[in-house]
Amino acid sequence: MSPGRNTFADLTDERFRTAVLVGLVSIPFTVVLSWESAPTTVSGTAAFGAGLLVGFHYADRSAPNGDVGLLEGIRYGKRPAASRRAGIVAGVVGSVPAVLWATISVLELVRYLSGWQAAIAAALLPVTIPFAVGLFALSGAIGAVVGDWLAVRGDRARDRARSRARQNPDGDASGWWRWIAAYVLFAPAAVLSVFVFGPDNGAGFAISVLALLALVPFSVVAIVALFEDAVTLHEVGRDWVPNYWAYVGAPLGVYVLVSQGATFLESANPSGDGVYGFVVALWLSSVVYLTGRRRRVGTP
Repeated sequence: MSPGRNTFADLTDERFRTAVLVGLVSIPFTVVLSWESAPTTVSGTAAFGAGLLVGFHYADRSAPNGDVGLLEGIRYGKRPAASRRAGIVAGVVGSVPAVLWATISVLELVRYLSGWQAAIAAALLPVTIPFAVGLFALSGAIGAVVGDWLAVRGDRARDRARSRARQNPDGDASGWWRWIAAYVLFAPAAVLSVFVFGPDNGAGFAISVLALLALVPFSVVAIVALFEDAVTLHEVGRDWVPNYWAYVGAPLGVYVLVSQGATFLESANPSGDGVYGFVVALWLSSVVYLTGRRRRVGTP
């Protein structure tokens, strides 16, 4: 079957009911995020988030042709893995606002035009709707790929944690906490250095700028370390079983909320505002995590 027929079949498939529900939940978020810019532009962030959730949820579901990628599925006629298909379903369902806005825009254009111009505008409708649906389906599919990857990453981390626990049953099963502690010390120092060393202080100001530039990649290292360490302790389950998704998910959620809020408030740099929120939230999450780790495990 064609990709369109495959997607329609998945929309009515009982296995993808969760994906349909998540896609429906994403609709009001799309409306809110696109209220100021629609119908010129419609945000696909909610569709991506829906795809990420269902991709994570369906990561362990097998597909008839195995783990088939999206491009391979289109090129060779194979069906993508269940997680990718679920992401497409969520994106298609979540595209309802985009379809409605596109339809209204085309109809208004037809209304104000006349003759052959109105006919051309009306002919755009059968093209505009599939295009909008396709973009949202792509957003959902990309989110599903990320969600699937996160699920696989989590499984591998748990396997490594069990292996380390067997090799060292009495010692500290993870050394990732050292990276978290380094981040807790480095992040405020990097931020404060900008205020301590002004532009007039050449060498000091240059060092502070380099520290800020290093802070973003270091944040990525820190959140990976936080995930790995929490997964290890969760699997070992000796004295503390931390909820690693809460510690890792909170900073990511803050990034989304801050960046989208900044977009809604017409900030000059919404992504930059989101990064600031992410860094602060990750620092707080790291401090809370290390405090709990020391109280329950004894290190650091």
